Amino acid sequence: MSSDSIITLVGTVVTIIATGIAIWQALEAKSYSQQIKFDIRKINLSGCSEKLKRAQDDIRSLPTNCLNVPRGLKVKDLILNIKSQFDFSLSVIDSNGPDSDIRRVLSNAQIKLNNYEQGWSNRNPNPEDVYELQSLIQDAISQSNSRIYQLEGKA
Repeated sequence: MSSDSIITLVGTVVTIIATGIAIWQALEAKSYSQQIKFDIRKINLSGCSEKLKRAQDDIRSLPTNCLNVPRGLKVKDLILNIKSQFDFSLSVIDSNGPDSDIRRVLSNAQIKLNNYEQGWSNRNPNPEDVYELQSLIQDAISQSNSRIYQLEGKA
């Protein structure tokens, strides 16, 4: 065997090994990328759940009529705070992603809050809007927590 043949053979073996290593590293990088996306999704759902728990506390403070408003309670401020919590939660959940069902519940809750705000502005809030809003937020919190628990099982 000539020295040219040996060099060619060694070069081919080194190229094959280098190609195998490159493919292995690409697969590892893809795995890391998937893990990062997975972790970001869990973090977003956790943040969403926490914001919704705060919103739920504010929702419980919403008066169901204009006659029995506790002294010092600023309903407009409560509504703005709840909207802020909703905005955060809606912004971290992809509308077409695997958690779009949670986003739909939040969108329905947002409609109920808008209905309540409109009724409050007209001095005639519908108590059902508050009750349904509480229920929707509880559903969203429950779904978020269940999804986080499922994701933890897959980790």
